[in-house]
Amino acid sequence: MQKAHMSDFLDTLLAPLARLMIARGVLFSELSERLKAHYVVEAMRLSEGKATDSRLSVMTGLQRRDVARLRGFEPKPTKTGHLTRLVALWQTEDGYHDDGDPRDLARSGDAPSFDALARLVRRDVHPRTMLDALAETGTIELADDGQTVRLLSRSYQPHAGSAEQVAYLAQNVGDHLSAATGNVTGMDPVFERAVHYGGLSEDQVKMLEDRHAALQMAVLQELNALAATFEKTSDRPQRFRAGAYFYKTGETDA
Repeated sequence: MQKAHMSDFLDTLLAPLARLMIARGVLFSELSERLKAHYVVEAMRLSEGKATDSRLSVMTGLQRRDVARLRGFEPKPTKTGHLTRLVALWQTEDGYHDDGDPRDLARSGDAPSFDALARLVRRDVHPRTMLDALAETGTIELADDGQTVRLLSRSYQPHAGSAEQVAYLAQNVGDHLSAATGNVTGMDPVFERAVHYGGLSEDQVKMLEDRHAALQMAVLQELNALAATFEKTSDRPQRFRAGAYFYKTGETDA
């Protein structure tokens, strides 16, 4: 890749990353050290783990002492939160829904109840803790009797800026970037598409945003139901993530 094009490429990827790191209080020294480690890991993977420190140094541009120090680095991916799984099970687990439409649940008691559903997800977290967290974010509500729980949102949306939301960002953006990288390198091509226009009015973009949200939510609900059915019978250690995003800006470049 030519140097000018490389600069544009890096600027596009790194500008939002820098914005996020500063917002989260991550110092450049911490980011730099982590990036060095991932450079070594990926260089080893591309060389099937057989490269010498000198070879890895050439591939990454890092000094050999850094390569030797970071060879044993093992990245730990973030895990899906238990509240996300609870909301998903509410829409897929037998007895908790009607053709995908979540039922109102008794707060406690035998299944199907909120407490029973919560214990399916985590036995080491009290159901009341999950109930309060979901209620706080507007994902659920209690009926006037205080004993009936209603699901208001088909997905759990943690508070803006919370550790849970940042974990979602890492998972979603990480998998999206991995998919796009596989397509660019030809290593593992997958479906990854986007539509983009410039020069539209604010009202037009809002209409498109609402339409996109409705269509994508229908697709995600269908995939969620199918995946939940498959999960009960599959013994293969594979996972997938299918997502959607909608980005708008005042800039006119499409």
